[in-house]
Amino acid sequence: CITYTFTNQPVFFTWLILQLTPSNGKKNMSNRNATVENALLSFFLAFAVMAKTVFSQDCQSTGCPGLKECCSSWGSCGIKDDQCGFWCFSGLCNLKNKSYGFDYNVSAGPRGPIESIVTPSLFKRIMSKVGNNCPAKGFYTHQAFISAVKSFQAYKGTVAKREIAAILTHFAHGSKGFCYKEDKATGRYCSPSKKYPCEPGKQYYGRGPLQSIRWNEYYGAAGIFLRLPMLKDPDMVAHSPEVAFKLALWFWTTNVRPALYLGFGETSKRVDGRLCDNLHPDDTKNLVKQYVDLCKILGVTPDEGLSC
Repeated sequence: CITYTFTNQPVFFTWLILQLTPSNGKKNMSNRNATVENALLSFFLAFAVMAKTVFSQDCQSTGCPGLKECCSSWGSCGIKDDQCGFWCFSGLCNLKNKSYGFDYNVSAGPRGPIESIVTPSLFKRIMSKVGNNCPAKGFYTHQAFISAVKSFQAYKGTVAKREIAAILTHFAHGSKGFCYKEDKATGRYCSPSKKYPCEPGKQYYGRGPLQSIRWNEYYGAAGIFLRLPMLKDPDMVAHSPEVAFKLALWFWTTNVRPALYLGFGETSKRVDGRLCDNLHPDDTKNLVKQYVDLCKILGVTPDEGLSC
């Protein structure tokens, strides 16, 4: 059995239109009908292949295994324009020639030391919404968050209040309101990798406040950066609140922070593209509301790039 994948759907539709448009020399009705029939047959064949691609490469819900890969709107992973260009669904989408101005920049505006922005009282206020029946109740602590943030060079001085609001918003959403420290949808998430080989018996599903971080390559790369054995012991993320925050912040500084100047909406696409697929409008609306509310609490105006 051979499975074909058709990754360049926009090109296909252009070809289909050309096939359905009779040339000036085709005046014979039977020839024209034959052309239309062949084109329609090709269309349904390609449509079936496209459906197979979307459902067999469901990166929109699982993410892509490669560190530099993007997930396309058609469900395929890769690093080319078909995945990272106009049709990019999530991941390191191409930022070339994108710029919307100062009012869209999440890293603009008032700044301050992280301790003065996220105070113990503010953190307690956020965590007060965590239900008593939540598995992660009491797991995420203020001390662990501050320690994790200050371990990154980018945050050792002053930080933008907008960015901290965005970080806390995505962390809350990624852990279902800080209710979970592990994704309920567990799985191996192991892809072939010479540099980051999977440890026997270990699973690399989402853990911590950003549970969209999956796959062995992400755990391996984060472990090297943080100098922690995450590839050999991915469960350590769910055992230590500081490690959990560090993994999430590593992903944020590596994959999300370079796109802050494009607005909060772009950060949503990079954290979890499903927030931008128009299939979860309530989730997207609630996420934006949380960000705006946090900005108000921190005394800063939110950026204008709220939507994806």
